Amino acid sequence: MPKINKIKSNIIGLDMGLVIGRFFLNTEDLHFGYWPSGEKPTVQNFSWAQENHTSLIMDNIPKGTKRILDVGSGSGNLALKLLNAGYLVDCVIPSEYLANAVNEKLKGRGQIYICKFEDFNCKNQYDLILFSESFQYVQLKKSLQLLDKILSTNGYLIICDFFKLDVPGKSLMGGGHKWQDFQVAIENTTLQKITDLDITDGTAPTIDFLDNFSNEVLKPMSEMIGQYMLSNYPKLTKMIMWKFRPRFNKIKQRYFSGIVNGENFKKYKTYRLLLYRLIK
Repeated sequence: MPKINKIKSNIIGLDMGLVIGRFFLNTEDLHFGYWPSGEKPTVQNFSWAQENHTSLIMDNIPKGTKRILDVGSGSGNLALKLLNAGYLVDCVIPSEYLANAVNEKLKGRGQIYICKFEDFNCKNQYDLILFSESFQYVQLKKSLQLLDKILSTNGYLIICDFFKLDVPGKSLMGGGHKWQDFQVAIENTTLQKITDLDITDGTAPTIDFLDNFSNEVLKPMSEMIGQYMLSNYPKLTKMIMWKFRPRFNKIKQRYFSGIVNGENFKKYKTYRLLLYRLIK
């Protein structure tokens, strides 16, 4: 019997995020919003805030950049905008579902590689490698070493993502490399820092928005489904609830408790836009 490869939860999460975003939020972007002036996040302005996030990245692309590798391209919205702005863009995506969405959107413009960045094997070199909320998923040291091989001479690296702060306590929100570990690791490379923008305050409202969505939409839906299952399949439902009680309790605490919010995000995370130049 052929071996079945397990699908990672973070990849399924991205696939589901695309489906939910398309239906509820009129957006296909799979990244944080950016509210630079302290606006309150709403369903109406969420896609606008994501446009702000994209514009911030594009505004920080150095002049003279031609060939870009977009790592973890989501649904391809950013890659499409980069192509329309005149850049040559290839994409690295670990999810076949998202790769199909990107391929449909880009219509053959640029190469799409379905793999993890650490497994990326290509002879091309790029003027800029871009991680828009995808750096948190890669292996830190191995990925930094790979950059030296695929960046052109004096090429650039942009990371727009969040990192974990070294503070007391533990956040219920996972994700992100440790900020201190990242700084140590990148200092041991030939990458020279050019820009370091702390945009934590402007991106944290995303977590408040998702918290409201979880409690006002997902929680009532899960309760309705639970009531239906109990009334129609009581024995099976009780067995499932008993078997997976620890997992259900963890989900409730993380998504429906209100603890995971913008203020908590700012306490435990730092969201940065980072620009580096490779010095060879």
